[in-house]
Amino acid sequence: MAGPVVDAVRFVDVAGVDEVVEGEGKIVFVGARRLALFRDGEDVHCIENRCPHAGGFLGLGRVEGCQVRCPRHDWAFDFTTGDCLSDPRYDVRRYPVRVEGGRVLVGVAE
Repeated sequence: MAGPVVDAVRFVDVAGVDEVVEGEGKIVFVGARRLALFRDGEDVHCIENRCPHAGGFLGLGRVEGCQVRCPRHDWAFDFTTGDCLSDPRYDVRRYPVRVEGGRVLVGVAE
């Protein structure tokens, strides 16, 4: 079961696509929201940055393929779906992403 997807009202420029390095997370801010970007080949994905289990910053976690591991307790999340692979009760929100003109835009609700 995939994590919930944010119903985007507007898209916000958050980073250059070259700033999102495969195998690493990148933390970005949209207002007060702290989000985590990840790259899988040419695709860029965005999930909420906070682990719902222990509050660790997922953007600082260890990346293995399309999974990121929370730096606090090593829980695994699929950053393409938002699924928590350690406990399905703790999926994270996904945010829609567009790449335009070399820039990463993330869809957010108002």
